Amino acid sequence: MKLTRLFALGACAAALAVIPVSQAAASPTQEVSAQQTADYWTPERIKDALNNPMPMPGPDMSSTGGLSAAGPQATIQPVPGPYTTEKMRSQGRLLFTTGGRNSSCSATSVVAANKNLVWTAAHCLQYGGNTSANVTFLPAYLNNARPYGTWPAAKLHIPARWTSSSQRDFAYDYAAFTVTPQAGKSLTDTVGAKSIVFNDKRAQQSTLYGYPAESPYTGQQSYNCGGQARVQTYDATLACNGIGGQSGGAWLNANDQIWAVNSRSDRRTTTWGTLFDSNAQTFYNQVQA
Repeated sequence: MKLTRLFALGACAAALAVIPVSQAAASPTQEVSAQQTADYWTPERIKDALNNPMPMPGPDMSSTGGLSAAGPQATIQPVPGPYTTEKMRSQGRLLFTTGGRNSSCSATSVVAANKNLVWTAAHCLQYGGNTSANVTFLPAYLNNARPYGTWPAAKLHIPARWTSSSQRDFAYDYAAFTVTPQAGKSLTDTVGAKSIVFNDKRAQQSTLYGYPAESPYTGQQSYNCGGQARVQTYDATLACNGIGGQSGGAWLNANDQIWAVNSRSDRRTTTWGTLFDSNAQTFYNQVQA
């Protein structure tokens, strides 16, 4: 079946409380109950989510012109623990419920004025017309251990171009959510935060991260894969396999900054990451407050 830039994922989006802003910056923002989310994740439900990763959508053939990628192909490799280093502790596992299905992706704490912002892929927060519930961030997650605790979302932020119809535009496959401080400390003060680079459309060395959970992977640890990224119209490619559960994981440049997130994969040779353009920058400026 021919895949296009617009990928059908289901029925129209559920109604959300919308903050009135300009069309370019429009971001449906949903208030959620952090306490209800925290109470939801019993050990049984966490195990259920970890065993059911969000699949990575297939590649966008219209933009890429095929499945080829520059350089030799590489396979994701496990990142040795513990993840308490400055580089790793701001990255983690993302739990959520979509359409009644507990699932997981990957996410990263990012620099923000509110010091409580987490960045991921839009298809992790809305899929098949269903907006995710019980969204929770587990920074530095490793082998069932949560060294920095559990951070439930208080607000979900999803680009309007992603939620506006049943067709999903992968130029907008990024999203964010605001978490609730823990024990009087912000997320940034607890685990740090990665800075985001916008409009950085240069071919460059990059390393992708995420928690693969499709067989034979178990989702219990972070994996990475690096190489020379090829930049396209609204995304970039790395010659690495991508697996369910890695969606939303960060692409880090040589300065340890996020310039894309895991978006799509052919599961064999190539992973696509959505770049952050001026629309993403407008979105970020809106949701970081």
